[in-house]
Amino acid sequence: MVSYLKFFLNPFYILLMGISLIIDGWIGLIIALSVVTTIIIGELFFGDDTTTPKFKFPFILDFSLFINVPIFMAVLFIYLNKISQGFEWYYLLYIPILGLQMALSLINIGHELVHRINKKLDCEIGNWALATAWNPAFAIEHIHGHHKNVGVVEEDPVTANHGENPLIFAFKAFFKEHTHAWSIEKKQLKIRKKKIFSFSNRLLNGYIRTTVIFLLIGYLFNWQAMLIYISLGIVANYIFQLTNFIEHYGLVRMKGHPVQYHHSWNSNNRMTSYLTYNLTRHSDHHVHANKEFWELNPCENSGVLLPSGYLTYILLFTLVPQYAKSKMEPRLKNWHQNYASSDEKLLTKHYLNFSS
Repeated sequence: MVSYLKFFLNPFYILLMGISLIIDGWIGLIIALSVVTTIIIGELFFGDDTTTPKFKFPFILDFSLFINVPIFMAVLFIYLNKISQGFEWYYLLYIPILGLQMALSLINIGHELVHRINKKLDCEIGNWALATAWNPAFAIEHIHGHHKNVGVVEEDPVTANHGENPLIFAFKAFFKEHTHAWSIEKKQLKIRKKKIFSFSNRLLNGYIRTTVIFLLIGYLFNWQAMLIYISLGIVANYIFQLTNFIEHYGLVRMKGHPVQYHHSWNSNNRMTSYLTYNLTRHSDHHVHANKEFWELNPCENSGVLLPSGYLTYILLFTLVPQYAKSKMEPRLKNWHQNYASSDEKLLTKHYLNFSS
């Protein structure tokens, strides 16, 4: 039963955020801050989970995935409604926490669902989740772009070079994903002999969904709530782009060569794995993109393991980027020496200068 319950951690945290908003005041704020605190403590001290249990009831795992979206939307409604009824300065402190929840509950869940290309309902829910977090391009660029181009820095907007500024990367990657998605969709429409400006254009449909969400929020709430919603979207997309940054930082691949385990950083950190539905088992995800999240292999002997969980390194790359880079450099040197192909070694010879 524990193997099922662990994937209900993020819905539990969203419910805690809802309770904190209902209680309100300092007690509510303390509950909200405890969410982030326990995530960081969990990442630092709860160790790894490398188990791959066989699940007899996968529908329970699907349920744990799907419920994130309606619960988060309910919490978002409570939050924006409170702001509309009477703004308090401490509501601003909820922005980074709910921004993190938006990244986990909409973008990450959307990522999992749009991979299910043979399940129309799953893809539709995933597309609405991504559109609500203003990232409708993700479903196109990630599936048809990133998974094809990962590690090819000049072609993949979310593969980060060693030493790249994380803030600049996040800004550029967000807009590059949209331009890449547009290019991909134009080619697809041309093959299918469909017009660009039509309902056959999946990207335009995504923008329509995002517009509907904005109009709905504008109708239901006041201008302050709209500004808060915009702030949440900025935080959520920054967090997810930093997740991309961490997952492929400094790893390169020659164009046309097969994607292998060593082209993505992996993590089996217990806390992050449960919160992200094994997104951290990223090496296997890129080699076997059609696997369900509970089927992913921990790849514990792949040699490309992150030092800790995602949130810890998102904070480190944001607040003390030089320190974060110094922690990654010995791992990049090890990657160059023991895992990179001969062609990849030519692109990363400077990794030998890093101290072990």
